[in-house]
Amino acid sequence: MEPDDIVKSLITIVGSFIQDQLLDQRKRDIQKEQCGERLAAEDESSSKETEVRYSDQAVLANLDWGMDALEEAISTSNIETKMARLDYAEKMLQVSAMLDTSDKTAGVPNFYLSAWAHLNLSYLWKLRNNVKNAVLHVLEMFSVDPFFSRIDFAPQLWKTLFLPHMSSIVGWYSEERHRIMMDLIPDSTDLSFTVDFDLYFNESLVFSMRPDQAEKLQNLEKLYGKSLDDNTRLYANYFKDCMNYGSATSKKAIPMLPIAEPPMTPLHEVSRKIPDYVKFGPILPKNAGFSPVLKDKQNASEPSSLNATHTTFKNLEDSTAWVNIEGIPEEIKDSPKVASPKQEGSGKKEARSILRLQSTRDIDFKIAISPEVHHDFSIGSAGSDNETKEWPKSVRKKKFAHGDERNTSYANVNNGALRESETGSPNFGSPQQSERSTQSRPPKDFVCPITTQIFSDPVTLETGQTYERKAIEEWMKRGNTTCPITRQPLFSNILPKTNYVLKRLITSWKEQHPDLPNELSYPGTPTSSYGTSKTSNLSQPRRFMQTTVATSPTSVISQAAVEAIISGLNPFVSCLSTSEDLQECEAAVLTIAKMWKESNADAGVHACLSTSAAVNGFMDVLSSSLSREALATTVYILSELLVADDDFRDKLTNMDPDFETLAALLTNGLFEAVVLIYLLKPTFSQINSHNLLPCLIQIISSKFQDSKDYEMVMNPKDAAIELLDQVLNEGDENSRSFIALSIISADAIPDLVTCLNKLDIRQSVLCILLCCIQTDKSCRNLIASSIDLCLILELFHDGNENLRGMCIDFLSELVQFNRRTLSNQILQIIKDEGSFSTMHTLLVYLQNAPMEQQPVVASLLLQLDILVEPLKMSIYREEAIDTLIETLQKKDFPNLQLMALDALSSLSGKSYTEAWLLNLAGFNKPYEAFMENEKLNMDHEEEKAAYSWEKRVAFVLCNHEKGGIFNTLEQCLKSKSINIAKKCLVITTWLVYMLYNLPDTGVRDSARKSLINQYMHILQSSKNIEEKILATVALRSFISDPGALDDIGGSAKAMYRTLRKLKKSSVIVGDIMKALMNLPSVNAAEMWSASEGFEVDSSINGEVLSLIYVKNRVISSHSDGTIKVWDASKRVLRLIQEVREHSKAVTCLYIPPAHDKLYSGSLDKTIRAWMFKPEGIHCIQVHDVKESVYGLTADTNSAYFFSQAAGVKVIGWSGVTKHINFKQSVKCIDMIGDKLYCGCSGISIQETDLQKASTTTFYSGARKLLGKQSINSICIHDGLLYTGGTSVDGTAGKVVFSITSRVLVGSLSSMFDIHCLAVSNDFIFGATKNGIIEVWLKERLTRVVSMKMSSGNIKITSLASDAEGEMLFAGSSDGKIQAWELN
Repeated sequence: MEPDDIVKSLITIVGSFIQDQLLDQRKRDIQKEQCGERLAAEDESSSKETEVRYSDQAVLANLDWGMDALEEAISTSNIETKMARLDYAEKMLQVSAMLDTSDKTAGVPNFYLSAWAHLNLSYLWKLRNNVKNAVLHVLEMFSVDPFFSRIDFAPQLWKTLFLPHMSSIVGWYSEERHRIMMDLIPDSTDLSFTVDFDLYFNESLVFSMRPDQAEKLQNLEKLYGKSLDDNTRLYANYFKDCMNYGSATSKKAIPMLPIAEPPMTPLHEVSRKIPDYVKFGPILPKNAGFSPVLKDKQNASEPSSLNATHTTFKNLEDSTAWVNIEGIPEEIKDSPKVASPKQEGSGKKEARSILRLQSTRDIDFKIAISPEVHHDFSIGSAGSDNETKEWPKSVRKKKFAHGDERNTSYANVNNGALRESETGSPNFGSPQQSERSTQSRPPKDFVCPITTQIFSDPVTLETGQTYERKAIEEWMKRGNTTCPITRQPLFSNILPKTNYVLKRLITSWKEQHPDLPNELSYPGTPTSSYGTSKTSNLSQPRRFMQTTVATSPTSVISQAAVEAIISGLNPFVSCLSTSEDLQECEAAVLTIAKMWKESNADAGVHACLSTSAAVNGFMDVLSSSLSREALATTVYILSELLVADDDFRDKLTNMDPDFETLAALLTNGLFEAVVLIYLLKPTFSQINSHNLLPCLIQIISSKFQDSKDYEMVMNPKDAAIELLDQVLNEGDENSRSFIALSIISADAIPDLVTCLNKLDIRQSVLCILLCCIQTDKSCRNLIASSIDLCLILELFHDGNENLRGMCIDFLSELVQFNRRTLSNQILQIIKDEGSFSTMHTLLVYLQNAPMEQQPVVASLLLQLDILVEPLKMSIYREEAIDTLIETLQKKDFPNLQLMALDALSSLSGKSYTEAWLLNLAGFNKPYEAFMENEKLNMDHEEEKAAYSWEKRVAFVLCNHEKGGIFNTLEQCLKSKSINIAKKCLVITTWLVYMLYNLPDTGVRDSARKSLINQYMHILQSSKNIEEKILATVALRSFISDPGALDDIGGSAKAMYRTLRKLKKSSVIVGDIMKALMNLPSVNAAEMWSASEGFEVDSSINGEVLSLIYVKNRVISSHSDGTIKVWDASKRVLRLIQEVREHSKAVTCLYIPPAHDKLYSGSLDKTIRAWMFKPEGIHCIQVHDVKESVYGLTADTNSAYFFSQAAGVKVIGWSGVTKHINFKQSVKCIDMIGDKLYCGCSGISIQETDLQKASTTTFYSGARKLLGKQSINSICIHDGLLYTGGTSVDGTAGKVVFSITSRVLVGSLSSMFDIHCLAVSNDFIFGATKNGIIEVWLKERLTRVVSMKMSSGNIKITSLASDAEGEMLFAGSSDGKIQAWELN
């Protein structure tokens, strides 16, 4: 196998292992606890007098901190936090990873710490989506510390990656241990070679061991463990070389695959009488390679250390997939060859392998053979004529010039064993067993301990016990997780492959005992290739039913004619079996096919073609021929023989069907081969390992025509569909998705839809189409546009429970279009089509369906019912909604609750309901992303249809039993399951929103009482902003209800802070806040407080004359002509820039609404324009205005300013100067659009229309007889004009107007004169000359708090606030800037 292929396999296997670890926190916690106990044990075992160095403590602390940081990264959903924690974890873990492995740290071996660190680094790189680095760290772990890596850190991964390469070491160990134990156990001569010695190895046996025996066993365990570790390190380094090999390293040599060799020890020569397949295929002892050293006999009174670490090897069958993927060399992958004496003598003949479907590592051969047989057993008896005729393949080395070599060592072994039996030598078990054998009683090893009948499909579990497949499957389905005999736990719920060695021996024994009573034979265990059980009339293609063996004496072909055909066949069968000429064999195949067809599948002809010699001949043609006709004909014959007699499958399997040969033929374009592959019922791993998926999809998309001379027992396209269905049902979620996407990309959907017309494969096609829809929703349109739903409805009416469930899932998926009109069309077809009433059938099925099917059925039934305007009463609707509510109430079944919530969600007709609700609130990113991804453009008709559907659904749900559904949904919102609570939140929010868009039918009170408290709790406690916004959508609907508004008002103070934060993300929050503030029961003053923040001293630059806030920056101007730019993003002013281009005091600053420029006016009679830059501001224009500037505003055409003279000056950016003359002296100025507003002395406000160049009095207040009165500050915000000035009656000069209507909105109650104003989204700030700042709530003009400068009674010259009013900045005459935070 090429390094690139190995890399792909490593990434897949190791990546899957790491992903499982990341998903299971409990596994990680257990592993950390286990490793911590080992560290503690090492620390206790080290010398107590040795002082632990600080550097050693730091290393262990770094390892601990690194793992804690990694866990934090795994648990957080914030990307920035995750990346930061991963960076920190990497730094900490690298300290331990780079330790000198030959040293120790605090008494702990460094190799252990380093391996542990590498394991955690692999998790880290997986989280960074760098799988290659993750794999390299895992391999480094195995390289640094192979022992603890395979017993502590990743035992299952070691068994998958490395154990398949250790077969020679395992065989050596088993042989050596067998030899030692045979000497140790009393009466060991009565035991078989494959006995589990752990059953005999107890404490009393340990006490009876001689010192030399204990030493031998101890040395063997040490040597075996060391050999496993050395070879693990060897293969880990090889895998690392493969990972680092690539295009960038093309000059490097290709990594060479190492070979694991057993230790060279002075072993006793094993008797030749023990077959190799027994020596190298025994049951592995449970403590193989993991037992610590034996204690001395004088310490035997302590608990035996043999049981200290029990790691039970699973059946080596688990390694098959790895062998297939990684391409292990033939000398490792193939089973050991045992040549008979005759073969050894001639040196020309090679044995033929009986079984190629599995490696011998998959075979757990367990059969008792008496010691006498061991001594007298001979591998292959002397070649006799009879043997040559029985096994014609064993006498030739190479049949065809380009054929592959065949080996029959297992066949000779079995023959030899049978011949020993015939000569009277004891064959199995004790003499009593031999006597029973002569009386046609099967050996006990051939009988299932559960069924007490001869094995038909034996499987050997990891405990070493063998059972009938069907029996052990039933045992496990009942919930048992232990071996029925040994009671040892079973760590895998997937049964291993068939024990073909034992099965073959049983077949041989049956042939020798034809008088076997029928009751002793166990009926065959059918192996279905379907993921779900099918109806009886769909269990196999109908053509199979027609091909039956003709055994009736009234057959069309008379007995004489049949005998004539058989006589005519014999020469061709003989030619096929013995001829060395490939063309002769090909011609014989063609003739045999014609004669088989003429015989009408006669039983005698079938028996003639089913002999071992004939089957071997057929298989040789398949493996050697290049003629497409001959190959297709051979496949046809074997398929016919297999269908005519199901027992022929066992013979074909035993005689080497050569799955690799069939897979190669299929890959090379012989589509007929797929029929034989399907009939052989291959396993998922076999199909997957030979990468047959592209061929199967290609066959589905192709047009196949049978040969004119013969017709296959099954259409290749049908067989491909059945195999594809098998792969989908037996694969995991990732493989299912990959297969479905491959089908979609190959444009095979239309061909699959066409195949629905075939009843035999309709269920398989339906399963494939359903998987495609679930993987990629976009293919739903393609399927819906071409499918005949009558075919699906027929399946539903006629099928069993599983098939009906599949049909319901398919129809439910099919109607979930994001376009309502299309969904309604499909629903109408479902409702109208079919020979039976679909709704009535669904109702009956709903009443009897399994619990997990009921929500989907109820949803579909309800959608069909409300296709038209809902009636007052409908039995279908009532039953469907009752079912959904009952399912939601099953607290002990959270999966069922999730299904019911999904069903309710599908009723809304939108797969993007959550995004749609968020969009209503102004949080539109998820909605826009979905619409862009799905490329949805909803026209008016589509939106109208969707809204009409939603109203129908909401109406029937809300009004069912006077709103009873809301009480059930309340309980779901309280669920401890995050998924249930989140899905329920979306559904309830949608229902509440729709409820208040429907006429009130008296159920709103039920919704309010059940849900409003839950929404307020979510708003205050949830950490997810989307959940908070969904809660505000529901609360926004509730505030139109006076009763609900009062309920919300009771928690106004607790909610208000959260609502203010959400105001930036949701446009509807303002409506809720306004409604709360207007409640009489809410005291606004109690809801706010101000905390004094930082203070900045700029007195060196004189007074602070102006402040302005923009984009997290504060800009201040000073009396010495300085302008300063401060960074306020972190709630602390940090000076960014200081400029002094004005020669005198900068009296005013102005930023237009576009926030693109800054304008400054100064006593130096200039106005400057500034451009914003990341580092500060930059002056781009200077305008000499000839007069001192005390206040200004500007637009794109001109600047408007006032000086000490009356009126306002206008200077165009082109240099033209104008004067707007009115009598009053201007104190402040602001503008909106083309209207200019000036606050003047005499408590008046002048409005100037800049387009018309006309001035009018906007407001004029009452004057005092004595003293000066004026408007000191004006501010325009959200269409309102706010003023601050001197007081006549406590309010004059501090009023709020509507600009459009000139109507007085309210007044600001204060006893002080206001010298400057600032307005935010929520607050109005007014500052006085004695250092007091008063704050009014903008919504109600209610004073909520007052603040005072820390400097005392100092004049406040300027104010600035951020948009939300959370931060306020004040500048004073003593040159200080102080900040407050409002809560």
